[in-house]
Amino acid sequence: MTTEHSAFKNDRRQGPDLVRQLFAWLAVLAWVLFILALLLVHYARPEMDTGLVRYWDIEIRGDWHPALTNWLQAMLYGTALLSAISLVLNRLRLRRKDDRLHFNLVILLLASIALGLYLLRL
Repeated sequence: MTTEHSAFKNDRRQGPDLVRQLFAWLAVLAWVLFILALLLVHYARPEMDTGLVRYWDIEIRGDWHPALTNWLQAMLYGTALLSAISLVLNRLRLRRKDDRLHFNLVILLLASIALGLYLLRL
């Protein structure tokens, strides 16, 4: 028996199983939620005060929109929760050399926590 054949025999995975597909779908769902949160930031943030606005004396909102900010925080907490769950489950699943930690989820977790902490500071 050659070493190639014995290495192939020990790896019994036939492809991505249900758990690995669940990791992928959790990551996609978390990224979609984060992108939606970024779109919500556009509408919840204070309006820009430009020279034209001051010249025409147009009233603008100088604070974050309260209702949209609550939704934004909920979306960010959901994103952080989904990415943290996916990272923990993925870490428990790492057993083989070709298994790897998904750094995009680490970046997503850090970005959602950072933006959430920024909103808490307001």
